[in-house]
Amino acid sequence: MLVTGLSGESYEVDSEPFYAAGSRAVQYLCRDPRGQQRLYKLFRTPANPTEFEWARQAMLFGRQTVLAGEAAGGSTGNPAEAVNWPIDLVQNEGTPPGVVLPLIPMDYLQPDGRPRTFDQLWAGQVVAAEFRTALATRLCEIVRVLEERGLVHGDLSPKNVLFHASAPLAYVIDTAGLRPADAAYDRYKDRYDLAMLVYRTLFLGQPSAGYPADLDPRLRALFDRAFGNGGFGPDARPSAQEWFDTLRAVPVSSPAMPTVALTAPAASPTGWSNPQQPLAYSPAPQSNSTNTALKVILGALLVVLVIAIAVGAVVLSGKSSDNNASPTSTTTAATTTTTAPPTTTTAGNDTSTLNSQATDKTPFTADALLPVTFTDSNNVTFTRTSYGAKDTCVSSNMSQNVKTALQNNNCQRLMTGVYLDTAQQIQVSIEVFAFNSDTDSDAVYSTLKGQDQTWDIWCPTDGVGASVCKANKDTWLAAAYSSWGRQQYRYLFESYALYVNLSTDTSLNPNLDAPAHKVIQVVGPCNYSKTC
Repeated sequence: MLVTGLSGESYEVDSEPFYAAGSRAVQYLCRDPRGQQRLYKLFRTPANPTEFEWARQAMLFGRQTVLAGEAAGGSTGNPAEAVNWPIDLVQNEGTPPGVVLPLIPMDYLQPDGRPRTFDQLWAGQVVAAEFRTALATRLCEIVRVLEERGLVHGDLSPKNVLFHASAPLAYVIDTAGLRPADAAYDRYKDRYDLAMLVYRTLFLGQPSAGYPADLDPRLRALFDRAFGNGGFGPDARPSAQEWFDTLRAVPVSSPAMPTVALTAPAASPTGWSNPQQPLAYSPAPQSNSTNTALKVILGALLVVLVIAIAVGAVVLSGKSSDNNASPTSTTTAATTTTTAPPTTTTAGNDTSTLNSQATDKTPFTADALLPVTFTDSNNVTFTRTSYGAKDTCVSSNMSQNVKTALQNNNCQRLMTGVYLDTAQQIQVSIEVFAFNSDTDSDAVYSTLKGQDQTWDIWCPTDGVGASVCKANKDTWLAAAYSSWGRQQYRYLFESYALYVNLSTDTSLNPNLDAPAHKVIQVVGPCNYSKTC
């Protein structure tokens, strides 16, 4: 049987089920076009349009994350990879939907092929307190990824959380119920489940038995909030980030954390179909690390270095000025049109000073012009990883119309920055151009609006994201991307977002569009003054 997913990829599905005893779905082994073995789960009943859309949103991030890990040759240690994300959806009119999933990595399976679930950890060979503390900490990292995406798993029970055979690593499965927190029956359920998992992993018993007498007060305070002790409501349950920070701070040698033994798994239950061992992921083709066609420009640097390559066919079509207009911004990488929020003026603060270099008191520094972090409309947080300042606005990579517009309108300086999401899969480059006046920046905007343009994007000189600027021209130009432009006061902003692995999968463009649009709304003088 051949099925085709929303990504456009087709999967050759085995004729016989891999596991048919599930009440919600029948599971089959399948292969993607690269020969990679996957799991195809065919649901027994149709999904309503809302549920299918939730699954699609989870799939967009999941596909990006899983394929990036496989392209790197296996797990990179990124906690986002420790979730059994859906990587494709199959929807045929009039039939129940199907979902394509990666196979569970072998290190999370028993020798007989059954999962190493957390409940097996809680009884039985010696498992040191240090190992279990590190395991609980890792689980908090994984759940933090879901929280940052605004998702609720809904069933973080011991049977759905697996542990690694030889390292304090965890893996979350059964993601069919993933949904936005706002749509969940209990948006704080994952936080309760996480507290239960942490408690039982650390202390092996049930919370109903009470706390160990020597429990660190920092942990006690979190458990009280999680379990409602002292009148706390569900909204007071600690986040995964709070658990992560506290577990890292608490000494693991505390007598409250006993050492236990790990028992062999019980016999397979009646009706259980043992899965065969999954195949190791085959690495996807890698981007060429040499660059013979693109000239790399080194900018004047402030503390952290960045490098640039040319951006082609970017339309500068967004504008925001000091007259409180609500402009429309469009992107060349997606068909959606978004209205940018209006620039506002706070009473008692004269933002007209930002219209002229003579009166603008904004320091020309990265901390003043570029926020340390920002969160896009998909609830993904991006962190500034590098930046650089240039005393000239024009570079040889730019198209002639861009160079002419900048030179003819008194562009003074350029601040560049690079942001990465928490999963380190998406890179956002931003350029902030400063002019003598808003008349000059508006003239550049008006001149270039609707024209094809080539700007620069920026990369760190090393570390995650540096490979983007080292790729060959054909690889880079084929990558999926999203680019936005905006004019505000005496400044002009240009953003560019793409996958670090230079993915060409345009079905994931919504993941790029959101940060590329958001970053041009948060950079600039208002980041410093907080008054506009």
